[in-house]
Amino acid sequence: METSGSFFTSQEKAHIDVAGLQALIARKDEKINFLDQENTWLREQLAELKRNRFGKKSERWESEEQLLLNEAEVESKKPEPPEAPEIEVEAHTKKRGHRKPLPENLEREIVKIELPFAEQVAADGSSLKVVGWEISEKLKYEPAKMSVVQIHRAKYGVDSGDYVKTAPPVAAIIPKGLATPELLAAIIVSKYTDGLPLYRMEDIFSRQGIELPRQTMARWVIQVAEACQPILNVLSEKLLSSFYVASDETKIQVLKENGRSAESKSWMWVRSTPFGVQRIVLFDYEVSRSQETAKNLFLDFKGYLQCDGLNAYDALESVDIIRVGCNMHARRRFEAAMVVGAKSGKSLGEEGLKFYQQIYEIEENLRDKPPDERYLKRNELALPIFEKMKAWVEENKGKVPRTSKIGEAFSYFENEYEYLIAYLKDGRLEADNGFTERAIRKFAIGRNNWMFSDTEAGAAASALLYSLTVTAKVNGVNPYRALVKMFTELPLAKTVDDYERIAAHILAP
Repeated sequence: METSGSFFTSQEKAHIDVAGLQALIARKDEKINFLDQENTWLREQLAELKRNRFGKKSERWESEEQLLLNEAEVESKKPEPPEAPEIEVEAHTKKRGHRKPLPENLEREIVKIELPFAEQVAADGSSLKVVGWEISEKLKYEPAKMSVVQIHRAKYGVDSGDYVKTAPPVAAIIPKGLATPELLAAIIVSKYTDGLPLYRMEDIFSRQGIELPRQTMARWVIQVAEACQPILNVLSEKLLSSFYVASDETKIQVLKENGRSAESKSWMWVRSTPFGVQRIVLFDYEVSRSQETAKNLFLDFKGYLQCDGLNAYDALESVDIIRVGCNMHARRRFEAAMVVGAKSGKSLGEEGLKFYQQIYEIEENLRDKPPDERYLKRNELALPIFEKMKAWVEENKGKVPRTSKIGEAFSYFENEYEYLIAYLKDGRLEADNGFTERAIRKFAIGRNNWMFSDTEAGAAASALLYSLTVTAKVNGVNPYRALVKMFTELPLAKTVDDYERIAAHILAP
């Protein structure tokens, strides 16, 4: 019998207590699951930070600019290439091996070495005479040679005491400046191709007795970029009229931007044409990665657009623009899961990489094949692998936390799947955005030297000059020689045809 004031029987109370305990256990389980996922995420983040700080990335690309300071010691320990075998060629002996001959266009300084007169006798005492020469070549280097171009402009008058006319000045990209096209080209190539900061160039000039402050060179860089704007316009029109453009972005910090703090991050967008004989790479300084920015950069473009999963590109999809994904971005996520992922993420990440290994082996075998053959073979061999991988992702995605490394890899692959296989539509397309990323690396190396831009004008000038120098490089053009020609001809250009002809200097060797 229940006591007075109690509304529940003992059985009802027990039922209530059990229900409450079950709800409490459910909440605890939910909390444990949340903490377990958070712990997994934190462990993966810590592993990734350790890897980035102390480890070696499997995909890391190293150029000569990034080698260790003790590279001379490291390289000197490598074995010498095998000595080239000697072969007889008519009256003299040559060595045939791996060493390439020195360029024929280099100036030759001939040094003749003869025996002392007392030794110019044969064993029988008869005199010897020169009957031929044993020729070998050594490479000589001298620091950059400086010279002065002294311009004499004729002055005309009725007599020697006065003049009424003077010959016109030489047209120059920087009027009244002392820099020749050769000097300007050397500064720009040193900075934007070789990653040499202006203060180091100032020291180099100083060692040759030339006082050329970095502030002066900085002003020249801005002025040259302004003069080259018509060339950029020509290149931009050519790029947007192509059938296939790739795009990517990388960070840049500009200290003095209107309405923004010095700590704010801006962006360098990179657009490129990966296919064709004449390729174009354009850098564009922008304050954001917004959809509006993407629309402005690809205004009037029609064709295939290759990019990553950035949502700014969502606004560009239309009947005129076919979006193509980047399998390199997807592959990296599986690689990260394999290397720094927790628990089952490692094995699943490795399995995902095996799928991509098969896909990229197909690409390597088709690298030099014509587009029609690439199209047929890709759809025959690669498409089934993608379909199998998609089924594998769907089967396993529910078994791992969405916030884990492998969960992120699954989500990216699933969300981008239609874009990742879009390259199969045309044999001229690439499986990933590697061409554009390789172009960005030259900018990234330079950025490591100068860290940030001071003003928006400086960032825009850097973008333009990177566009010219990198475009020259991907076309196999010597950027210094091309820029000398451009800077010589630009002051005389007046029409669109003139600018197109000048732009051609960086598009063809």
